[in-house]
Amino acid sequence: MVALVLTLVLLLVAGAPVRADVLEKRSSDYKWRLCPPAILVPTAPGYGDQATSADNTEVRADSVRVLKEGLSQFSGDVEVIRGAQALGGDVVTYDRERDLFTAEGRAHLWDKSLVWSGAEALYDLKSHVSKLKDGDYWVHNGHGRGHARSMRNDMDENVTVLKGVDYSTCPLSDETWRVSASRIRLDHTNERGSATNAVLRVYDVPIFYFPYVNFPISDRRKSGFLSPTFGNTNQSGLDIQLPYYWDIAPNHDATLTPRVLTDRGMMMNGQYRYLDTTYDGQLDVEYLPSDDLRDGESRSLVSFKHRQRMFDNRGRLRMVVNNVSDDRYFEDFGGSIAATSQRFLDRRADFQYRAPGNYYRIRGVVQAYQTIDNTLAPGVGPYRRLPQLMFDGRLPGTIFGFQPDIKADTTYFDRDASVTGTRIDVEPGITYIFNRPYMSIRPKISVMQSEYYLDDPAGIAEERISRTVPIFSVDNQLFLERRLNFADGAGIQTFEPRVYYLLVPKVQQDDIPRFDSGLYTTSFLNLFRDNRFSGEDRVADANQVATAITSRMIDVQTGRELYRVSVGQIYYFRDREVLLPNERAQTAGASSFISEVSTNIIDDWTARGVLQWNPDDSRTDLASATLRYRPDLDTVLNFSYRYRRTVSDIEQTDVSLRWPVSNNVAVVGRWNYSLQESRALEALGGVEYESCCWGVRLVGRRFLRNAEGDFDNGVFLQFQFRGLGGIGKKSGSVLNRGIPGYEDPFQE
Repeated sequence: MVALVLTLVLLLVAGAPVRADVLEKRSSDYKWRLCPPAILVPTAPGYGDQATSADNTEVRADSVRVLKEGLSQFSGDVEVIRGAQALGGDVVTYDRERDLFTAEGRAHLWDKSLVWSGAEALYDLKSHVSKLKDGDYWVHNGHGRGHARSMRNDMDENVTVLKGVDYSTCPLSDETWRVSASRIRLDHTNERGSATNAVLRVYDVPIFYFPYVNFPISDRRKSGFLSPTFGNTNQSGLDIQLPYYWDIAPNHDATLTPRVLTDRGMMMNGQYRYLDTTYDGQLDVEYLPSDDLRDGESRSLVSFKHRQRMFDNRGRLRMVVNNVSDDRYFEDFGGSIAATSQRFLDRRADFQYRAPGNYYRIRGVVQAYQTIDNTLAPGVGPYRRLPQLMFDGRLPGTIFGFQPDIKADTTYFDRDASVTGTRIDVEPGITYIFNRPYMSIRPKISVMQSEYYLDDPAGIAEERISRTVPIFSVDNQLFLERRLNFADGAGIQTFEPRVYYLLVPKVQQDDIPRFDSGLYTTSFLNLFRDNRFSGEDRVADANQVATAITSRMIDVQTGRELYRVSVGQIYYFRDREVLLPNERAQTAGASSFISEVSTNIIDDWTARGVLQWNPDDSRTDLASATLRYRPDLDTVLNFSYRYRRTVSDIEQTDVSLRWPVSNNVAVVGRWNYSLQESRALEALGGVEYESCCWGVRLVGRRFLRNAEGDFDNGVFLQFQFRGLGGIGKKSGSVLNRGIPGYEDPFQE
């Protein structure tokens, strides 16, 4: 109840500031489906001659009685136009001495931001003040409307004052909510408004009283409180957040969020963002000075990201720094198993420069990690790169069809209680390029020369190791196509066979430490790599040929790829003897048979499937299938199945949806189930109601939060008053992650 009262107190304040990322999304009609303007909104009259100066006053009426002195009278559909303002009524009286127009009977007043309609209106040309009594108003850009007992607009000060005023974005025929205030002051210059003695009413029932509230009156970002949120989980209890948005500058902003976790204590979250034409970045900080569930331990998170373009957009800089106070932080405050299962946090600075024409590239990386899995022994985990420098380049053209190239890499690897040292790799190569519209043949010869300068605390590894590995490959591709006619159009079907031969001799590498090498996962694209290991510490021996076929169907009219089918396999002519530690001997005569299929032949349906079948034991190594139905932005239905054969097999199904059951009601849900473990990894279900002026969302969620099998449960309730703000726990981000293709209808 305390949370509900708090959120209601702050409701008007919450809807005030508008963040930059929110403004970007308002460009979509789907994202901001406010009620259409009332058809009875009177249209502003304009000058009869568009060339008329805005300083002139133009009067139109059915009958006119003009006097040199005293009052002149106009009657019958009277219209008075002066610049951006206009006045209308059945009868309009003009006081020449006071330079004052007074309208009676269906009086209307138009200005830059509002339209008024009332019983009596006054337009003072001398003081540039207009007044209206007992009238209705409509906001031009916000779809808001209401009624006011009186209105006074001062054009010189650019300020409007309303008294006895109501405001709502709902249509008059279905006014679900409205805000009533004794006085509202609108500062059009600063684009701010303030209300005193305001009452929020839902279905004409007063919900809460606001003594004072300040809010923006445009889409420009403004400092102020954002929507307060609340929820409840079994890990932290009641969760109440009150974000404050600080509009520092047009390209800088910050959000400060006090967060109350009733079972843990008071947490402070902060986010700072900056943006320029060549760079952008974000700093996130979370701090809980005393966690009551961990004996008063201080908990914190710091995350920093920076991206920058330089040197005429040829240079790229990326920086990432992450730090948490303890290994249980994401388990207690994360929102998914993906977050809670992290073992290492990345800290990296990565610079890359590409020369004009992309003839060469220079890259430098400095990278370290924070280990957040305290069960790992010393000397386990990724190495730090302090630093890594890379270069690869080629000649601008070919020499008699040959194109030389070179790759170079020098890296210093560091890790506690481990072998450390510098690795230098240089790989010159030459490729013969034979290109025709229907085929491509590219034989290549390269030699990898590696030098290691090592420091081993145990004294086992040699101080210097050299390795030379020649590599030969031939990549052959054929491109064939034919035109097919359908009943409603035409298509182009392609047939693209590819043969890739690779020959690499065996070179003894067991004495070389493994700094960054691992096995690539099996995939269609990885069939054509010249090394089955990532990194440079292992160069796989090979005498093999990869064969593959890809076929596509392309719509001639739209260029849309209707389907793509790819199949491929590697045939080995000898056993692979270069292995990673603890890797099993590689004696199979062929790799897994790999097939990938994707299609969107049927409108609104897309499907994708991957199959990896091992011919040695006639078993499936990997199988996945995804089917999506999305006829419009309101509806999405996903089916997926995943199977991977590992030490502990993984087999899961995943069904998720947002499905309208009426014009205003939709159900949302996700069921992620492990067939291997016979349990749900995440179950989510809820209902959304939305109209053009308000909405409500109720979502229940249960998800696996750590590797030990503990679950977290939560129920989130969110109300949204379009054009005003919202209350409740914002569960849109959870739905965006859990339901691929989901579009949040509550996102303003």
